[in-house]
Amino acid sequence: METQQSLLLIFLVFLFVESIYGSGHDECSPTFCSLTGPQIRFPFRLRGRQPSHCGFPGFDLSCNKKNQTLFTLPSNHSLVVNHISYASQVISIDPDFCRIERIRDITLAGTPFDFSIEDRYTFVNCSSQVSEFSFQTMPLWFPCLGSVNHSVFAVRTDWIPIGDIPESCENIKTVSVPVRRFDDIRRQLTLMWFRPYCRPCELDGTTCGLKNDDGETACFGSSSDGIPRGTKYGLSIGIGVPALVCIIGIICYISGRARNYNHRQRQSIDLFSIAITPQPPTTTGLDGPTIASYPKTVLGESCRLAKDDGTCPICLSDYKPKEEVRTIPECNHYFHAECIDEWLKLNATCPICRNSPETSSLVTPCSSMSSNSSNTTTQS
Repeated sequence: METQQSLLLIFLVFLFVESIYGSGHDECSPTFCSLTGPQIRFPFRLRGRQPSHCGFPGFDLSCNKKNQTLFTLPSNHSLVVNHISYASQVISIDPDFCRIERIRDITLAGTPFDFSIEDRYTFVNCSSQVSEFSFQTMPLWFPCLGSVNHSVFAVRTDWIPIGDIPESCENIKTVSVPVRRFDDIRRQLTLMWFRPYCRPCELDGTTCGLKNDDGETACFGSSSDGIPRGTKYGLSIGIGVPALVCIIGIICYISGRARNYNHRQRQSIDLFSIAITPQPPTTTGLDGPTIASYPKTVLGESCRLAKDDGTCPICLSDYKPKEEVRTIPECNHYFHAECIDEWLKLNATCPICRNSPETSSLVTPCSSMSSNSSNTTTQS
């Protein structure tokens, strides 16, 4: 029962992921690297998952092992894509300057993206605080690169004379960064594309795609419903995710109720079995004469018991020379005489094998004399 429910849950999750990631019958359906990542559709395509005709040349994206969406520059430098606005035809990327080894020039030559200007930033490592910079400097603080003893800032090299940088600061690197107005290189860079021009399709709620092999684009589909495509996808995810959560919750609830029911059924059966099972009669200990009839042996200096080890199973103390040990007939188990005597007064069974002893002859190993009665035999 539980296995079937688990398989059903896995199947539902698989169907949901398949629908979200666009791996249905339409190979060019919108897809994602993760549920929190940007939607990938024309003019972009996800390399390795979608064929080349699903995107426009130069708009290939990929996914890394962290399920982040990546755009790879002609220099093989990969940048994380934070957001894509298809209506505005703008892409936001993370320059990834929070690692020293990642501080490098960002060159967009050979890409379809446009930017306003290209600024040069100098990264400096300072043992002082930002208050030592002049107001005109306006440095950008990178807490992710600093520590308790130093701070890292980036300043626009074209704006600042070298003498305005505090003496407590040491240059790390100067890089070129393509920026648009109001871009903050600590968070993201904004790039725009003009070709292909799909804004009319986006605003009309239709699908933009390649019209022919010459790179011309056209709008496909009907816009009679008046709902933009982005809104449709948003509604699908907004409704689909809560629905999936509800289905999982219902399955978990039913599974819990089924487990509780089965547990109560097993408890009822166990209690019924206990109730109808005949209970063994309560046993009592042996009388004094019977206990005294069991063989007793005095251990010598070099004697070892053949069957038992050198420890009394009742008190867990090692046997010592000149101590008296008593043997239970039939099973031939040895114990301190005082220990087994007290035991047999309350129990009629051997404390080791739980067999009921019967008086019989017993051969005592490693002894010069043996006794089949309560007489004491001394070993030497």
